[in-house]
Amino acid sequence: MKVIFSSLQWALFILMSSVVVPIAIASSYGLHDIATIEFVQRTLFVLGLAGILQTLFGHHMPIQEGPAGLWWGVFTLYAGLGTVLFGSHAETLRVLQYAFLLSGVIFILLSVFGLVEKLARLFTPTIVGIYLILLVAQLSSSFLQGMFGLNGQHHTVQPVVFLLSLLIIILSYCFMKIPKVGHYSVLFSIIFGWLLFSVFGLAKPVTEVNQFMKLPEVFAFGSPRIEPNMIVVVIFITLLLLANMLATVRVVQQVLERHHVAVEENRLKQTGIISGINQLLGGLFSAIGAVPISGSAGFIETTKITSKKPFIIGSLLIVVISMFPPFTAFVAALPEAVGYAAIFPVFASIISLALQEFEAVENKQILFRVVSISLFAGIGIMFIPSEAFAEMSPVLVSILSNGLVFGALVAIVVETILTRKNKTKEKQVNSQTP
Repeated sequence: MKVIFSSLQWALFILMSSVVVPIAIASSYGLHDIATIEFVQRTLFVLGLAGILQTLFGHHMPIQEGPAGLWWGVFTLYAGLGTVLFGSHAETLRVLQYAFLLSGVIFILLSVFGLVEKLARLFTPTIVGIYLILLVAQLSSSFLQGMFGLNGQHHTVQPVVFLLSLLIIILSYCFMKIPKVGHYSVLFSIIFGWLLFSVFGLAKPVTEVNQFMKLPEVFAFGSPRIEPNMIVVVIFITLLLLANMLATVRVVQQVLERHHVAVEENRLKQTGIISGINQLLGGLFSAIGAVPISGSAGFIETTKITSKKPFIIGSLLIVVISMFPPFTAFVAALPEAVGYAAIFPVFASIISLALQEFEAVENKQILFRVVSISLFAGIGIMFIPSEAFAEMSPVLVSILSNGLVFGALVAIVVETILTRKNKTKEKQVNSQTP
């Protein structure tokens, strides 16, 4: 029974943190209800399969694979640019299929030739801590908007939605303190929250579908359209996705070690290769490229579920659900506010993980300077509307329109400079010492 509840909780956590992205993308590309459900289906299929592949053949850890925020940004960017560059939304989606396939090949090549291990050296405790804080800062806007009831239909705060969301959060923390129940706080919070929203008439209607079972379609948007001018953009995005993968693997590894779980070392090359395969799957099944999600660390820290078995079963459940449109449509009807409120404690706990990373840093003076500069830059750029970068090249837009990416890059550059200066200063002092 413990494994069943843990597996269900993993499955719901994956669903809650994954469903919103494909729905938002489908809306920006004008896909109708059935096409949206099918897009969600294919994405869930890829995400579930990606998690299983990584756990069995990649990093060997229970880390959720979710829609990459960077790819979400690319979809959003080309929803506007694509009609000008490629002629229509349909053609743009074909080009993006090609982008996923190209990214997968680049991922595999970088991993085979050892670049993953070289990049891993840049992810010091300072960089990982900053990355986690920026991640939470970037996600906090979506969480609070969802819990205030702000969406495509409502542009003003919905008091009832907010009060119910607040109640779900409070109950989630209460569940966490109950012995034998705390491990399943996310599961109980989602069930209770959905029932609560149904009682108040705030639950969304379930989209009717005609098929009971449907296998994911290959190249659903048509054959990939090769565009040479996308190569530079895809190379850069792949490098950023690689950095995201390294940060996530490191923080989850440390959480597992704190819970006295043995973790295999030196599996970065295998992790990178499987990540490449997962990008290929995203392109093949006309879905969204998957990446390891740092929220997995918060989930493990909150629920204390460290075993791989429940995660594999939970990911398998996602794959199975994706093949049955009625189930997918039912899951997609979950109110966004319920999902955000139920996993609020999970992502809030990521801040504590970041602070624990900072505790491991010896030179606090450099730490404080790197943190202050990178957070100021990264969080600040989150408030600049993406439309402001419309006339810049897609490569620059990928950096400047994403506060998480920009802040992390600033942190790496600043820490490298300050560390080298400090080493030079120490050498000078040592050389002058008789």
